[in-house]
Amino acid sequence: MNQRFELSFKNKEVRMWIYLAVPTFIVGAILIFYGDGYYHWIPYLLFLTIFYIWRFFYRRKRKNNMLHSKKQT
Repeated sequence: MNQRFELSFKNKEVRMWIYLAVPTFIVGAILIFYGDGYYHWIPYLLFLTIFYIWRFFYRRKRKNNMLHSKKQT
């Protein structure tokens, strides 16, 4: 683990988190304030599911790209 985590918009994972979190928060707040209160957890569950599935494929792709670049050198 010699790589550091960069908390800025240069980091693609942080950008994706923000892009998904802001609309989820807005939809969740609307559901909490104006909804019945039974379904307010659905946007958050959907947010976490989408983000972590995207993150899994992104990291796998990045790892494969790093392995292929090392083999070529």
